[in-house]
Amino acid sequence: MAKIPEEFVEKVREKTNITDVVGKYVQLKKSGKNYFGLCPFHEERTPSFSVNEEKQIFHCFSCGRGGNVFTFLMDLQGLSFPQAVEEVAKDDGIEIPTDATWNKESPKQASVKPLIDVQEKAAKLYHHILVNTKLGESALEYLHQRKISDEMIETFNLGFAPEERILKPFFAENKTDYQLLRKSGLFTENTSGDLRDWFVGRLMFPIRNTSGATIGFSGRLLQKNDDLPKYLNSPETEIFNKRRIVYNFDLARPNIRKDHDLILFEGFMDVISAYQAGVKNGVASMGTSLTNEQIYDFNRVTDHVYVCYDGDTPGQKATNRAVDLLSKEGHFNVGVIQMPNGIDPDEYRRGQGSEAFQKVIINGREPIIKFKINYLRSQYNLSNEEDKLEYVDQVLHLIASLDNPVEQDLYLNEIATTLDLSIESLKTQVNRFQKSFSKQNVREKIQKSNHNTYPQVLNKNTQKYSQVESAERQLLSAMLLDSDVWTRVNNISGFNFIHDDYQQLYMFAQEFFKHHDDYHSSEFSDFVGERKLQSILAEIEIDDDFSQHNNKGIDDCVKIIMEDAPLNEQIKQIKADFDNAKQLGDEMQQLKLASEIIELQRKLQQLKSSEN
Repeated sequence: MAKIPEEFVEKVREKTNITDVVGKYVQLKKSGKNYFGLCPFHEERTPSFSVNEEKQIFHCFSCGRGGNVFTFLMDLQGLSFPQAVEEVAKDDGIEIPTDATWNKESPKQASVKPLIDVQEKAAKLYHHILVNTKLGESALEYLHQRKISDEMIETFNLGFAPEERILKPFFAENKTDYQLLRKSGLFTENTSGDLRDWFVGRLMFPIRNTSGATIGFSGRLLQKNDDLPKYLNSPETEIFNKRRIVYNFDLARPNIRKDHDLILFEGFMDVISAYQAGVKNGVASMGTSLTNEQIYDFNRVTDHVYVCYDGDTPGQKATNRAVDLLSKEGHFNVGVIQMPNGIDPDEYRRGQGSEAFQKVIINGREPIIKFKINYLRSQYNLSNEEDKLEYVDQVLHLIASLDNPVEQDLYLNEIATTLDLSIESLKTQVNRFQKSFSKQNVREKIQKSNHNTYPQVLNKNTQKYSQVESAERQLLSAMLLDSDVWTRVNNISGFNFIHDDYQQLYMFAQEFFKHHDDYHSSEFSDFVGERKLQSILAEIEIDDDFSQHNNKGIDDCVKIIMEDAPLNEQIKQIKADFDNAKQLGDEMQQLKLASEIIELQRKLQQLKSSEN
């Protein structure tokens, strides 16, 4: 396979802004010269992921990943370098050569591609059965009765798994490997090793990953059967983990960024129905129980989440759990969208039409405090005096947590009117509750109310380096960014970095400057190629402290690397030899080595004195 042409890579790099690409996956907020967000490569509460728009690089100060726009996509989606370049090119409208023959598949993709291919083939078969065969007529009629359009059936690739077991002969005809089918999650296996379809008699919802590839399924019974679950998901596989999956996240993500909020629905049909009505920023979890992994995905793309679950009692309980979890685990403005008359979103769209549905999505939004007041009311018998007092106590604690006095008055007046209570007595009780809050609770409340900025950004200097390594990092940064410093240090006879990583970057830079007159961080990162070195380079460069240098600072760094470090290493080695001589009881050798240590320490002290 041919190598991807450097001129094509450079063309894509020049037309791309890393913040635009990263911003599709991470909610970025500017702090100083850099943009910060929650790292997409690991879970964290405090943002440590940084993007430098000027240098077109990213770095996470927590997990250490770093690089340019191409390495970001390679790490995030498991793409090869050519695939990452093509992905960015497509987004920027750059035409990809039709005769491109470069190798595109990464090792990670190669390992999971067979599993994904099996899921994609199964999805295609299920879809064909639904829309083109007699076996799928009942399921297709069911969807049409629920006013799901053919366009939506195609968009979401809906299908049907008939009672007849059709997958095994289908894959046998395609000569698919038996062991691959065992791992696919599409079959059950008996003690004799015979495979049988996991899904039978179910409407099939393909589950896609963030890249849009099918990784599993959820199947819904068309007719109630108390002996079987209404929904059946694929079992856990190498590519399918329901705790991490958010239904429709791949299609919803660009709309979430555009609309600046995410709507969490209770079921797949609600998501599809909303999408048909033009509300395209809706997603659903795999079941009503949210997971921290799913919330973390929300956190990366938005800070506004609205919960739109069913209006019945189970749906309201699920809503209460969801808003509590979202408020606790995420940095969100959380709200609730209530459908009129307590019906579910899909039912409302079918009954009232898309335009009415859109209006409810906008006008039916309410803050958590209002939902909580109404939800608590449903949990108490307000004709009972004891229940009534408990309800008021609970509600006043909620109102006391609000910072806005106007908002407090609004809800206090509602409570006073609804329950025929004195507004003055309610205000007195709220004031007592507010005074009883600890300072810590107040700080937490203020922090949660500030949704425009992250509560804090991880200190980028959390990792401590030795004096020698700090000198190496500062010197390398100055050499790369300042051609005068590069020339000056490069002309020092016998100069080398102590640690292998920095020496390798130095050697890469020597080769780079043979072919490039100017230094560009993103371009050099591609030239380096090795992920570990790319991450180290990004961390060095994204730290603005290293860009401030003067002649004395450069001299100090060179001296530490070339003089202090070798002496320290010698002292360390001789001390180890001294310990060995002591264990052997060799007193003459101990005296000799002690003398050498003293002499080297004297030289080191002289060097330090000369600095001052």
